[in-house]
Amino acid sequence: MQAYEEAPEQEAPQEQRAGWFELFFDLVFVVTVSVLAHGLHGDPGAGEFGTFLVLFFPAWWAWANLTVTINVFGSDRPRGQALLLGTMPALGLMAAAAPSGLGERAWAYALGAAWVRLGFFAIWFERARQPGNSLPLWRPVLYCLLPAVLWAVSAAVPAPGRFVLWAVAMALEVVLLVIRAGMSDAFYAALSVEHLVERIGLFVVIVLGESVFTVVVTLADHFTRPSGVAALLAFVVVAELAMVFFVWGTAEAARGLTRAQAGGSGRAIRDTVMYLPFVLVSGITMIAAALGTAVAEPDHVLPPGSRWALCGGVLAFYTANAAISLRYGDGLRAVLGWYLPCLVLSLAGLVPASVFLPAWAAVGCAAAVVFTLAKLAAYRSAARRRGPAAG
Repeated sequence: MQAYEEAPEQEAPQEQRAGWFELFFDLVFVVTVSVLAHGLHGDPGAGEFGTFLVLFFPAWWAWANLTVTINVFGSDRPRGQALLLGTMPALGLMAAAAPSGLGERAWAYALGAAWVRLGFFAIWFERARQPGNSLPLWRPVLYCLLPAVLWAVSAAVPAPGRFVLWAVAMALEVVLLVIRAGMSDAFYAALSVEHLVERIGLFVVIVLGESVFTVVVTLADHFTRPSGVAALLAFVVVAELAMVFFVWGTAEAARGLTRAQAGGSGRAIRDTVMYLPFVLVSGITMIAAALGTAVAEPDHVLPPGSRWALCGGVLAFYTANAAISLRYGDGLRAVLGWYLPCLVLSLAGLVPASVFLPAWAAVGCAAAVVFTLAKLAAYRSAARRRGPAAG
């Protein structure tokens, strides 16, 4: 995410909706999420969880930068569409390399990451060269071109030097975004809130779709009565998470982003668009993997890795939502009102259930926890709406 080309009259951002081009682009991420989630099935250890996070973050970062690029420039310019379409094979390469992305295919993953950044560089550098633009030329060079070079060079460097270059490349982008070097406040004021909320929502749909896909495919391979019960309960978990996000989460995001934009809080917009959703979607992906394992072996206790995935995924989902609410300016007391019950129910209920109960029952406990938290969210949302009216 870079700076933006200021409109001559500094008009308020117009309503913008996701177009077919963006939906087509998201097809690549369906594959990426599916491939990376596969490594978390069964009994993943610390290495598998670390591999997932290391390989998923660059892909997420590319998607987030794409979203902001289209938010600023739109997706109806033929040249911009051509450049962005040119990055799709790069993301496909990253997905194809992911199963051995830290091993024998690391070079291919690195080249894919470099390719993506060259595409973004071409788009932003073209804008930086236009007369009257507020974006300094050095910004896309440091944010896109230099990381692309580091990723490309790393393909020829053996481990562990290769991964040091990866870390430097990602740190450079993250730090430049944190310190907002070369970016004006007008950039955040020009973003379309409707488009950002819709795009993040669509990405969450992709991840939830991977959850449903995992449950159904696993049930097809293990078509027994216990697996059917586990699959039904797993579907309840996914459906409740979807309801929490789309009924309350998107409304909260629209309200919070609008408030942050009106108050000139660019950092809140940055954190809740670029960083925190990664925690949320990572949590859903881990839950999906654990649900697939439960459907495959419903009568056995979940293996330790799947316990971590299920319990940690639920906590990651709600922790991300809590952090997003705080960044939008919600009071700590209000956030703790629903986040503390999440901790209690997860640690005192879900964790013991995953340790001592068969997998199908542990999934049932997860469904009960998520259902209870959804009802709590509904109650607090209704109470908040009644509050101003009563006053």
